[in-house]
Amino acid sequence: MAAISAPEWVNQQLFNGVLKQSIHDFQSIQNFDVKAAISGGENFLTIVLRIQIQISLKDDKTKNISFILKLPLVSDLGDKHDFHDLFVVENEMYDSIVPELEAIYAKNADLNIKFKPVHIKFIEPEPKCDYILMEDLHERGYKNLQRLDGLGQPEMESVLKKLAQWHAASAQRVAELGPYGERYQLSYFGEESAKMLENMNNNFNLPFLECMQQYNLNPDMMLFISNYTSRLTDLYIEFGKVDPEEFNVLNHGDFWCNNFMCKLNEDTSAIEDICFVDFQLPKYGTPAQDLFCLLMTTSEFSIKLKKFDHFIAYYHEELVAHLKLLRYPKKVPTLAELQANLQKNSLWAFVCAQRMLPVALLPSTSDANIENFMSSSDKGVAFKRKMLLNPSYKKQIEIILPWLIDRNYIN
Repeated sequence: MAAISAPEWVNQQLFNGVLKQSIHDFQSIQNFDVKAAISGGENFLTIVLRIQIQISLKDDKTKNISFILKLPLVSDLGDKHDFHDLFVVENEMYDSIVPELEAIYAKNADLNIKFKPVHIKFIEPEPKCDYILMEDLHERGYKNLQRLDGLGQPEMESVLKKLAQWHAASAQRVAELGPYGERYQLSYFGEESAKMLENMNNNFNLPFLECMQQYNLNPDMMLFISNYTSRLTDLYIEFGKVDPEEFNVLNHGDFWCNNFMCKLNEDTSAIEDICFVDFQLPKYGTPAQDLFCLLMTTSEFSIKLKKFDHFIAYYHEELVAHLKLLRYPKKVPTLAELQANLQKNSLWAFVCAQRMLPVALLPSTSDANIENFMSSSDKGVAFKRKMLLNPSYKKQIEIILPWLIDRNYIN
């Protein structure tokens, strides 16, 4: 990645304390380099930096070490920025919630299952800014898979297994430790978020409905979809309500291919392990949220719909196995109950197909940012048109929308 203009406080002095604490024979920093960790447009909400450091050790040998540092888009406002709450949640996920899920496997199943990269705190000086500092998973051979082409069946099954492990542990955590806090119960779906949701939906639905006129759909279908989009804010709020009679999990909340990293076998290229990242939008509730997000955005188009029911059955099989492994004390959902839950919460299938799939299929571009994604400005509308008329997206959505209607997922 090319060098970028990082904040002045991201410097050698900032990392001295971390290195002294984590490397017992650390002596000094010999070289310090800051680069963008991802291409433009791969992360809408934060700046992601790769910090590469060459250090000298007390025996005069040298060692290379790398960190990933996430910062707000505006890093000189302390916690006075629009996405402060996301950093609060993600830090809590790294420090408390995810370690609890990992500990549940260690205690109940004697398994060393890890879901996250190592999370690190600066010692002194502490930055006067929200941040997430973690190990660079690239150093251990993890990488993001190709989002434009999508994942094949073996890769999707590996991801679904890891997701089932996560969901099982998150349900068991409630049984052992009690409910998640209010921020995880509501996320951004509460009644108090109705105005924000209305603005967000309007800003996306208007260009979507305009671009839909260029899709190969019959007029009755387009009218049906247009009427459905007029109800999205109410459907969002209903979707966010937690039904205590249903099986509920802590969703990652933004579970698509950019938010997990895979370690591949050097000989077979099969996935050996998966690590989740970007824990900014967790939501307790229906597992439909993570399942629809993954299945609508991440699989190869040739299997996305053809293998949809297989993927749900595969996830369910792994979920049941891991709930039993953890000795989950409550009722384990049947496959039919899971399918009914997906039907009940099918809003998320449309939302992910309408506004997350176009992000997944858009090649990296400098105008892919949260302002253009969320706003109704001329630049924002132009960016959304570019996504929605991207030939790769147009090809898929012309097939997906009729499929959603046929399954009564748009109703």
